[in-house]
Amino acid sequence: MNVSLKNISKRYLYEWIIKDFSHDFASNSITGINGINGSGKSTLIKMISGFLSVSEGAIEYQFDKQKIERSDVFQYVSIAAPYTDIIQEYDVFEMFAFHKKMKRLRSDYTLNDFLDLVNLTKTKGKAIKFYSSGMKQRLQLALAVLSDTSLLLLDEPTSYLDMQNKRWFYTLLKQNLKGRTTIIASNDAEDFQFCKEVIDLQA
Repeated sequence: MNVSLKNISKRYLYEWIIKDFSHDFASNSITGINGINGSGKSTLIKMISGFLSVSEGAIEYQFDKQKIERSDVFQYVSIAAPYTDIIQEYDVFEMFAFHKKMKRLRSDYTLNDFLDLVNLTKTKGKAIKFYSSGMKQRLQLALAVLSDTSLLLLDEPTSYLDMQNKRWFYTLLKQNLKGRTTIIASNDAEDFQFCKEVIDLQA
């Protein structure tokens, strides 16, 4: 998917969070968005995902040279971020089954395959609300990265992961970058190791 941002701005009350920002995210590109907390990284990701509308400017989407309307973008996007959530009352089996109804996966994973991948086999009967922050993060990241979507958005993807689980995430991400446009917002330079370009919002 190609995503073209044309002089977009976002204002909350009287404060401009993003102002006159333009960039073309080409199909199959891997781009990082760097910036300190409050620099507008999450706002930018939310606007690209269609969750937030722009105050000024426009965002245009193309898939296979066909224009995608903003109302249809959700069909092409998977996202993992601190402000997105999984259904806390579900166990991992219910969450996996629910997600597969909404998004097709890139490979034909069985539940057991998925549980092994995210290392949650021992907790499959436990409600997600009782998971640790790191366990929830692994589950959310795996569902987003493994979804068969042409646009992958990751906001602070390793914020709750220890070093071992960061390595797990980087391996999973590397294996699932092909054939999609990936945008990663973070203030951790290690998260940009696969990026061909890093945009600095503080510049």
